[in-house]
Amino acid sequence: MKYIIFICLLVIGEAGYAQTVKLSVTINHLKVTNGVVFISLYNDEDSFPIDGKEFRKVAVRPLSLSVSYTYENLQPGEYAVAIFHDQNADGICNLRLFGIPKEGFGFSRNFKPTFSAPDFDDCSLVVDRDMKIVIDLIFR
Repeated sequence: MKYIIFICLLVIGEAGYAQTVKLSVTINHLKVTNGVVFISLYNDEDSFPIDGKEFRKVAVRPLSLSVSYTYENLQPGEYAVAIFHDQNADGICNLRLFGIPKEGFGFSRNFKPTFSAPDFDDCSLVVDRDMKIVIDLIFR
């Protein structure tokens, strides 16, 4: 009887365990190693790519012309990544005329926007297992 109870508790415990996944992001083509690279993860199309409305955001100081960060303990789902290299470390993405970033930026799926910020669908990816992505910085 003890074994039956133990097995039942084990099965119930496993059913309640939610498998989590990792998303590793590597950013290439930084021009300089000063400043900070902000890596923002979004899980909602209504907040993408609005600063301050991200699901998770990290700041990574570059030690080389490439940086990496791994988001851990994510629930499987649909996510999009937006990044920018804040070269002057003022905490904002400095813009040129017409809202074009002065500093390097990029998006998951290496989406290259033309005249406006991308939509969530342009950059989203299904993360249902541990995944690695590479984003190349865009300079304009």
